[in-house]
Amino acid sequence: MLDRHIYSGAIREQYEQGIVPWVEDLKSLRDSVIVPKNPLESIDRILSYVLQKMESADDGFELNEADRPIAYARTSDEFVYLVQKARELGYLEHHPKFYDRDRLTLDGWKRLAELPTKDTKPSQAFVAMWFQRDLEDAWENGFKAALEQTGYDPMRIDRTEHNEKIDDRIIAEIRKSGLLVADFTGQRGGVYFEAGFAMGLGIPVIWTCRISDIERLHFDTRQYNHIAWRDTADLKERLINRIEATITGRPKRKL
Repeated sequence: MLDRHIYSGAIREQYEQGIVPWVEDLKSLRDSVIVPKNPLESIDRILSYVLQKMESADDGFELNEADRPIAYARTSDEFVYLVQKARELGYLEHHPKFYDRDRLTLDGWKRLAELPTKDTKPSQAFVAMWFQRDLEDAWENGFKAALEQTGYDPMRIDRTEHNEKIDDRIIAEIRKSGLLVADFTGQRGGVYFEAGFAMGLGIPVIWTCRISDIERLHFDTRQYNHIAWRDTADLKERLINRIEATITGRPKRKL
């Protein structure tokens, strides 16, 4: 199997996150994670893993063959190579008391501080909403326009080609996103689920609802500050203002 290292890495990544892997098909498993694109991204995975295992700043951790999946390395030799390059870059060093262990250097700590807190496409904004013809203008000239103007790449799952089950695709794309906009117009159950799932992952959520539907919101979510929009122009303006006021570290605004 050519992609065995990817499936092993995906299962290991879920395990390290405390998720019990549930594999219905290999395509869904692969789409549930973001695979490192190059050796530098694999090295970042190794640094994050060492940090996770260290109990104190001067602690160390012994990396071995069993840890190969965390870097999505194809072979043991490739994993050894990646660890060695992490040392040559000055990110890892042998522990002075336990030479079989590696610990983060100051440069390693600095490198981790530069990384996003999770593997995402920070510029992708997932829009959870009712797929209704009545809301097409709100999508095109409200949500999509506001997100693009503030630097995001808006995505709606029904506009993305896919072969797997739609719920698998939703989970995969939310995991990759840097922001989720949840619109409760129409009170669709899927929107409640997608917003809750994003919150559980620590992804910022912006809550919106057409004002005619605001009284129908479920009591569990009424506590959140929804943008109660009247029309498309109102939605666009208020969504831009909310993003710029509340989302730190967002992509560069598009002119």
